[in-house]
Amino acid sequence: MANFFPLPTTPPPPPPRLYSLYAGDLHHDVTERDLYTMFSMMGPVYNVHLFRDRFSRKSLCYAFIDFYFHFNAVDALYRLNHIELRGKPIRIMWVHSDPFLRKMGIGNLFVKNLDSSVYEAELEEVFGVFGLILSCKIARDDDGKSKGFGFVQFCSEESASDAISALNGSILHGKILTVAKFLRKSERKEPQFTNVYVKNLDKDYSESSMKETFSKYGKITSALIMNDAEGMSRGFGFVNFESHESAMKAIEGLNGAEIGTKKWFVGKAMMKSQREAYLTRRSHKKQKPKVSNLFVRNLAISVTENDLKQVFGAFGNVTFVKVICYRNGVSRGMAYISFSKPQEAKKAMAYLNGCYYNGKYMDVSLALHKEEYAKHLQTLLALQFRVPSGYKVPKLHKLEEKKVKKEDVANEASCCDDDLDGFVLVDKSVSQ
Repeated sequence: MANFFPLPTTPPPPPPRLYSLYAGDLHHDVTERDLYTMFSMMGPVYNVHLFRDRFSRKSLCYAFIDFYFHFNAVDALYRLNHIELRGKPIRIMWVHSDPFLRKMGIGNLFVKNLDSSVYEAELEEVFGVFGLILSCKIARDDDGKSKGFGFVQFCSEESASDAISALNGSILHGKILTVAKFLRKSERKEPQFTNVYVKNLDKDYSESSMKETFSKYGKITSALIMNDAEGMSRGFGFVNFESHESAMKAIEGLNGAEIGTKKWFVGKAMMKSQREAYLTRRSHKKQKPKVSNLFVRNLAISVTENDLKQVFGAFGNVTFVKVICYRNGVSRGMAYISFSKPQEAKKAMAYLNGCYYNGKYMDVSLALHKEEYAKHLQTLLALQFRVPSGYKVPKLHKLEEKKVKKEDVANEASCCDDDLDGFVLVDKSVSQ
């Protein structure tokens, strides 16, 4: 008869000291098992703690990994930093129990004008010559594309100063880098200017009158009204002050003032490229669609359209509810909700996304129109063929991956096109 030995029901007590690493920028589908499998390749791991939202239990995309031995943690830091896990590079650093270094921003640098081909591993290699790097990160948008700037934090101000002196103005991948000490938004100062732009001038308004009006706010070095080929005023001009403070006072005092028969616009004078960028940003804000359609997934199959109308109706006037079903009539756990106002949809999404309802956590997001979905899908497909940086742990990406066939995705999209006013299902498993 075989002998059986009881297995321990509780983990062994921790050693006198653990060596902890921080793993950030994780894909939201990364699990504790993924992390344990990867980091245990470097040595025995005592514990993996993936931080989650206390209500929805969704991953917050960072974790702590506790090692028994210091040399295993060091090995993991240098071998696994910036490798891809579930298709996204992770960022590893030591866990600092004292947040003083992070809060004070010691040794933290801001790097601007990075080429889109530069990845964290290469940036860390360039800056690592000047000292021990605690963290290195490149800012990216939702599609993983570089925004052209990043952050590098050294363990000392001396190393950071050496990096600024050596690398500010240097060329990386054909672009001139700007390297400076990182400043919080509250610490940043707006660039000073003295030149003021004024428009909506009356045709008969003269430069002498403009000088007289603006001289009340400070000493003027020049004033000019722009004329056409026939010498007639084009209705705008420029005034240059001796000091930035005088220019600010003039803007505050004269912008929106009615002078003559028109209401003036007075603001900072900008170069053509700056003005175009400003107008582009403003037009994008105006053209941003006010979406009032929501897509709900991960619903219990017992949830009906009346149930959803009652739940979502608490946040506004629900104009349309549609539960997506299979051909046999069984719910697929997905639905569309339309509100009469975008503000109502936004409020419902903020409150109900991640809420526990009928045994499942609801996933509530904005519904994309099929043209927007096509652009989104093209971007994702392009990113799939991007050459990854660093190196991968063999076979790690195959763990618990759920492959979705292209035909299934096409079927899901086509089944929603006919009767849902042009909206299609966005399956998050495809976008990952």
